Amino acid sequence: MNSIRRQLIPWLKVLVSQGLVLALVLWLRESIPVGGPMLLVAQGLVAALIGRLLGLSPFWIPIQILLPLAAAYNAVVPAWAYLAAFIVCALIYWNSASEQVPLYLTNRRTWQALDTIISEQKATSFVDLGSGMGGVVTFLADAHPGLRARGVETAPLVFLASRIRLMLRRLPNAEFAYRSIWDEDLSAHDVVYCFLSPVPMPRMFVKAKAEMRPGTLFVSNSFAVPDVEPDAVVEVDDTRKTRLYLYRI
Repeated sequence: MNSIRRQLIPWLKVLVSQGLVLALVLWLRESIPVGGPMLLVAQGLVAALIGRLLGLSPFWIPIQILLPLAAAYNAVVPAWAYLAAFIVCALIYWNSASEQVPLYLTNRRTWQALDTIISEQKATSFVDLGSGMGGVVTFLADAHPGLRARGVETAPLVFLASRIRLMLRRLPNAEFAYRSIWDEDLSAHDVVYCFLSPVPMPRMFVKAKAEMRPGTLFVSNSFAVPDVEPDAVVEVDDTRKTRLYLYRI
């Protein structure tokens, strides 16, 4: 319940900021010197500023700017199309709003690098924090029948996709949980993997050090923990030059 409430708060802040600006425009409409699209853009910009003051991340700035235009010109595009697009975006990018964690998908070359790490560590348990479509978990579970592979995700649509993926693969040693990455007990895992963003890394590493067992491995895709020297860096041979930062707890 706390996770759901935390994720709903940004959407409520959007409604509050847009509502405040709309009320101000209606109150001052006789004295506002501009109208039409220029007014709508200005309205969106002010709402974006209020949203930032309310603590919204930069992710919301373009959404805030475009919302008044979308509402005003819904005669050109059916209103249900905006609603449908909004709902789909919310279901996919749910974590971007609440945790400042975009939807990053781990590529197949990185799956193989993680496969090597699992083998070298002789790991029996693995968790992907923010498991997205479930590719990492199902790949590793299939490659290592003795590995308990788990994914946690709270973006509803991608979580559903991962469950469907698992249902089709029928891997008894894999599982997905609709759960916040902050609520997952890391002490149960030999290898903890995440592909987040720079923002949550300091907090996530504090959690890892507090919960993970001595000798276990924390692996971060692309984003190093600030001011902490990794024990190793794995260079992945892919087009984006992925780096895996390894921290021995």
